[in-house]
Amino acid sequence: MKKKLLAMLMAAAVTASLAACGGSGDSTTAETTETTESTDTADESADAAETEAADDTAAEASDISVILVTMDGLDNHWVNVDAGASAAAEELGINYQWMQPDKKDVQLQIEVLNNAIAAQPDVLVVAAVDPDAIVSTLQSALDAGIKLIYVDSPANLDASASFTTDNYAAGQEAGRQEIAQLEAKGITSGDIGIVSFSNATQTAVDRTQGFISAFDGTDYNILEVQYGNSEVAASQAAAENFISQGVVGLYGDNEPGAVGVGNAVAANESWDGVAVGFDATSTALDLVDSGALYCVMAQNPQGMGDGAVRAAYTLATGGTLEETDVDTGATVVTKDNSADFR
Repeated sequence: MKKKLLAMLMAAAVTASLAACGGSGDSTTAETTETTESTDTADESADAAETEAADDTAAEASDISVILVTMDGLDNHWVNVDAGASAAAEELGINYQWMQPDKKDVQLQIEVLNNAIAAQPDVLVVAAVDPDAIVSTLQSALDAGIKLIYVDSPANLDASASFTTDNYAAGQEAGRQEIAQLEAKGITSGDIGIVSFSNATQTAVDRTQGFISAFDGTDYNILEVQYGNSEVAASQAAAENFISQGVVGLYGDNEPGAVGVGNAVAANESWDGVAVGFDATSTALDLVDSGALYCVMAQNPQGMGDGAVRAAYTLATGGTLEETDVDTGATVVTKDNSADFR
């Protein structure tokens, strides 16, 4: 009887133990399932929040408007500024437009600026034809709450940022290159002719003055500057006039000026001087490769456009610019490295 009772007690204990184990397992499974479901819900909520934030950012970007106004639409330089700006705008998803006068003319640029201001962009990016003549027009943009950024050529009015070449330094380097090549030819004195595109645009003034400064203390003589008004034919005529006066060196301080100077040298094969220029367009590079131009100073126009649009985006979204006066650089381009700029 005792044995039977003991066996019954042991069986009951085992059953109770198994029941307890089974209950614990079901509870753990339920808790794990509940935790997993909670985690999945949290992840889905986070993903939804990220998607909503991304959509908000895209919507915010699409509401931003930036207009670029250059000196004209003829020079390859401005085409490349636009290319950099347009690519950055597409990447950021903002509205962007390039507006330009038919030629470098103060009144024409003012008309274009007025049209741009009437469109009420968030940011206006400008290359000033004249640093003083467009100031009142630009001030009206600021008064309307439009932010202002300069590329290539600033006006004499404070802006949020400026993306330019140090034109004085680049012009000075062009002068040094000319002197070095003249001396390599054994020419240590003589007249130098400069074909500039403007006596009002600060870019041209700085490039000319920088170039002239390189000749300080030498036996070379700088003749009165001639102006090609950013026209290849007029620049070539000015350069040929200089050649007829017996100059030993020539300098064209922008793309049409450099091409005009190079064309004049190519048309006067007996001339044994040295010619240098500004802006590495395909035509100018062809003249470098042919030897008509010894070198050109290459700017970074795409970098100007890209930097300006990214800065515009930062300003329009309430951000702060880390750098507001950006030197986009210049490089000496000769036959040795011209392929790198094509």
